[in-house]
Amino acid sequence: MRIAYLSDSNIPSKKANSVHVMNMCHAFNKMGHEVTLFGLKNRIDGDPDIWEWYGTEAFGLELHGYEIPKLRLWIHAWQTVRKLKKLKPDVVFGRSLFACLQAAKAGIPVCYETHDPMGVLNKQQSKAFEELLKSDKLLGVVVLSKALKDILLSETDKIKPDQILAAHDGATVLQLNKESLNTYDWPAQNSSRRQVGYVGTISQGRGIELILELSDLLPQVDFHIIGGNKSDLSKLGVPENRELPNVFFHGFVSPREAAIARKKCDVLLAPYQEDIKLRSGKNTSKYMSPLKIFEYMEAGKPVICSDLPVLREVLEDDLNALMVQATNVEDWKKSVERLINDRDLCERIGGRGNHDLMNKYTWQIRANEILSFIKENEKI
Repeated sequence: MRIAYLSDSNIPSKKANSVHVMNMCHAFNKMGHEVTLFGLKNRIDGDPDIWEWYGTEAFGLELHGYEIPKLRLWIHAWQTVRKLKKLKPDVVFGRSLFACLQAAKAGIPVCYETHDPMGVLNKQQSKAFEELLKSDKLLGVVVLSKALKDILLSETDKIKPDQILAAHDGATVLQLNKESLNTYDWPAQNSSRRQVGYVGTISQGRGIELILELSDLLPQVDFHIIGGNKSDLSKLGVPENRELPNVFFHGFVSPREAAIARKKCDVLLAPYQEDIKLRSGKNTSKYMSPLKIFEYMEAGKPVICSDLPVLREVLEDDLNALMVQATNVEDWKKSVERLINDRDLCERIGGRGNHDLMNKYTWQIRANEILSFIKENEKI
């Protein structure tokens, strides 16, 4: 098939959404399909090679750069559709609402992926989504979780349950040898201490404050925050001069470097809180499917995760993760101690997480599910 993936992601970028779209395109491409990703051109320090940055093979890439903020996404949509008419794809898939709507208006079959319920969309987005749902060129909608599917069905009667596919996020399966692991400059040098890691941003609802409490309670353990700097703590009201002798801040690293860092940890933490806010102000805790969870599972390391209902769609306590009440720091401490004192438990939990990832949640599996869904709902 000739697939056009329409995205509003900045490429390259530090954001998880760009990792998601690049890996989905890579998966479609690996299946033998001709893929072109449409996105927004971005510049970051060092001007890195895009393929090396994300650790993917090359595929078709069309990046647009516009400097008019309020019109940027609309101009991107119109420019994309102009190029689609020349590309003549068999199907359009993607997360760019405005571009997917314009593609449907141009008569191209569209499958749209959304990571948000309608209730958080602004007036312009809501109008575009409603219009897309009415289009006879819409093949279906893909969402990240069963919880989000249920929310969407409660918000509109313009789409039926069999027209929505709940497909959780995924991760890339990586083969990293000892030489590759050694390319990452690890700041903690005492090999006898256990290494506990968090990979992600320092922002509200991510549980960073809880990690800092754990570091005080477990001085014999090294804690690593991979994705943020100590100066970022000020956003959470934590003084920069607070002494954190066993906490190491790695700053932002590329997706490939993050994959190496995960494998250098003994235990990985996902202390999501019930108020997880993005920059836009959206609270995603009830319907999210965090990329982080699947990347942790791929690393083959035991995961300790907040026991939020939506995460139970993927994780099961004492099977492929340890699930802990989000704010109970004492229970988090006990879970860390269980793992650092029991290597067999570490191997069992981490091994089962990796097994589940390999059999249910790779990007390849997700891409195959989506293409099967598209073919089942094809109307042309």
